Amino acid sequence: MSRLLIAAVFAVCCCFIYVWQQNGAVRMGLAVSALQNEYDKINAENDALRVKITSILSLDKMDKIAKEKRLYKPSEKETERID
Repeated sequence: MSRLLIAAVFAVCCCFIYVWQQNGAVRMGLAVSALQNEYDKINAENDALRVKITSILSLDKMDKIAKEKRLYKPSEKETERID
């Protein structure tokens, strides 16, 4: 009888450990999924910001701004080399 009781307790403990492990795996999967979504969102935002930076720094746009502000390229006589 005592061996049967020990075997039953052991089986119940194994079942609890299995359920606990499965629950932990599901929680980890959900956490990984949430982090993947956050990573994708940040990557998309980063790509959008890169496009915005590229458009802001485009040569055509900089040339237009320079012309609007009446900026010009200095001649060789107006520049001084510092070595």
